[in-house]
Amino acid sequence: MNLEAFLRTVSQQVDRKIDELLKPFEPKVLYEAMLYYLKGGGKRIRPALTAMGAFITGGHPEDAFTVGTAIEFIHNYSLIHDDLPAMDDDDFRRGKPSCHKAFGEDLAILAGDALLTYAFQVLSDASLFKKVSAERLLRVSNLIARKAGIEGMVKGQVMDVRKLGDPEEVARYKTAALIEASLVSGALLGSPTERELELLSKIGEKVGILFQVVDDYLDKEGFYEVFGPEGTKEVAQTFASMALQLIRELNKPEKTKLLEEFVYFLLKRMEEG
Repeated sequence: MNLEAFLRTVSQQVDRKIDELLKPFEPKVLYEAMLYYLKGGGKRIRPALTAMGAFITGGHPEDAFTVGTAIEFIHNYSLIHDDLPAMDDDDFRRGKPSCHKAFGEDLAILAGDALLTYAFQVLSDASLFKKVSAERLLRVSNLIARKAGIEGMVKGQVMDVRKLGDPEEVARYKTAALIEASLVSGALLGSPTERELELLSKIGEKVGILFQVVDDYLDKEGFYEVFGPEGTKEVAQTFASMALQLIRELNKPEKTKLLEEFVYFLLKRMEEG
């Protein structure tokens, strides 16, 4: 399966998991606000990386889709809150009014809160998993909490809002931390060695920063403002090269092919503009 087909499959599976995990409830307006971004498109990159991590170490695909969907809940909570007037103040996302424009700021804040907490409700429910011990689930939950919170995404958002770091430092926390957690949490669903987890953690960080570099290049901000167009391309190539070298060190070419393809996919996205 090539990367395009894989991403399409993951997207379909995540849509299925969202329907399984997040059933309609009252008040209906909160349910609708939680689903607004979840069902509004998106590339499902983080769940795809979770599935790749599980494939590399022999984890069950269903478990990977469950964890990946929980991470997608967290990612979408962050998007809802990022769009708020107190943060990035964006009126539109993916061609539609942003969540706070569609539902009001009060519901947007609460929908984000609900998505974040529901993610950990899913991750802590052993009955939802096929082949993962409670002890391993605890490790997965701890990793995701750290990388989504004050050691990762939230820290990075504060650095971004208050202009407290350079683009690489901000990207390492705001974007790369949850991408790293996506890949490593997938690997934890199988039988990884500690060396594999160490390598996958480094790969996730490099890929996550590369992801942000490409976004900044396309949006002409962040890295682009500091390094210019050609300099940003060089930064992207540097992180891509580091990621590819680390992937090769895993020495599992048949298992890591999709991960390699993903790195090239990001570079191609930048080149095509």
